[in-house]
Amino acid sequence: MNITQKSTGELSLQINMQVVESDYAEEVKKSLTQYRKQANIPGFRPGMVPFGMIKKQYGEAVTAEVVSNLIGDELDKYIREQKLEILGQPLPDHENQKLVDFKNEKEFSFFYKLGLKPTIDFKLDKTFKVDYFKLMAQDEDVDRYVEEARMKMGTQSNPETVSENDVVMGTLSELTEDGKEVKEGGIVNDKATFSIEKIKLKTIKTKFIGKKVGATIKFNAAKAFKSDAELASILGVDAPTAKELTGDFRFELVEISHIEPAEMNEDFFGKVFNDPNVKTEEDLRKRISADIEKSYEAESDRNFYNDVVEMVIDKTNLNLPDEFLKEWILESNRREENDQQISKEELDAQYEGYRDTLRWQLLEEDLIVKNDLITTEEELRARVQEILGLQAFGGNMEGNEEILKQVTESVMQDKEQIRQVSQQIVEQKLTKLFKDNIKPVETNISYDDFVKMMQKKAEKVNK
Repeated sequence: MNITQKSTGELSLQINMQVVESDYAEEVKKSLTQYRKQANIPGFRPGMVPFGMIKKQYGEAVTAEVVSNLIGDELDKYIREQKLEILGQPLPDHENQKLVDFKNEKEFSFFYKLGLKPTIDFKLDKTFKVDYFKLMAQDEDVDRYVEEARMKMGTQSNPETVSENDVVMGTLSELTEDGKEVKEGGIVNDKATFSIEKIKLKTIKTKFIGKKVGATIKFNAAKAFKSDAELASILGVDAPTAKELTGDFRFELVEISHIEPAEMNEDFFGKVFNDPNVKTEEDLRKRISADIEKSYEAESDRNFYNDVVEMVIDKTNLNLPDEFLKEWILESNRREENDQQISKEELDAQYEGYRDTLRWQLLEEDLIVKNDLITTEEELRARVQEILGLQAFGGNMEGNEEILKQVTESVMQDKEQIRQVSQQIVEQKLTKLFKDNIKPVETNISYDDFVKMMQKKAEKVNK
């Protein structure tokens, strides 16, 4: 077989494969001989059908199959031997390919198109400047954290009457439309629990203030609380059910609970983080701020990573064999035979997104190889264990090692989950690489302002 290549563009090749009879004749004969052994034709004993008859009946189809397999194998081999870095898969060159007559011809010529990967020659340096938005804890965030800690470590009591800062427990029953009696088959929750301060309407809130255990309060539950989700949680129903409610409910008060917030003293300050070095309110607030800002780092890093990726794609502006890629995408989509077939017009409209995604895949691959960032199986296993440990055991894996090991092995067999975990690891490695090799321009910003900025960015992208 003679294989030649011809450049058809900066990143595209035409492959011509010349097949002669000696390339396939032996394999065709072997296949026809096997057909002869298995043929069951009236008038002939098994295996005794004349070879000429078998060849006449099956020769064309067998030749087509053998030649097809041959050119597929030889094309793959040629690509490997020539060290051609290709994109996608080879495509038949229909414009140059003439109709093949396997019945009457002995020599065949096949044409294929190849799209080549571009040469990547760039490295990160300090000329790359990208904003790094450091999310700062705000005073109100710290205040909220302190109050939650004071309540968590506070002293619980059961006062005689309800006040605005109390939690009430009792039976909440749906009433009939006229509000005079409990609705038959209606919603009843004998363990309804809610905080008085969560009631949004003052007129309803005042109905509870001053009440004692045993009292009954009639009120419109749908108007009392801020959201369907909150009402659903209190009633013990799903949100769609809660959304349909409009009538009154009766609450029978069974218990009043009050938590007196912990005092702001040295004992409290040290217990919040179980750290005796936290001795003052200032110490505590600094520690809380650092804790909050640490929790924001993942979002800052993710935004920084995305911005660097966008900048690298733009600055490198890799050339691609666009026409080949469009043809390959359409052909691949056609072969999938699904309900989401894409037209040429739709592809043209979406191609810029496809192209940038592929550009980044190539750049990412180059960065990983050149900077030795390939993810190992040990790293994958460790990350899976870390994720499972946090999800299932809250990070406390003591005594759960065997269960964790078994679940980890199960997850390691799930290709999609492992792909996602691997991508997380790669992105973290690349983020560190970006921070170390380019110039992050650090900007302090509140979480709320950051969210607004991200919303504006998303709106701009979606226009």
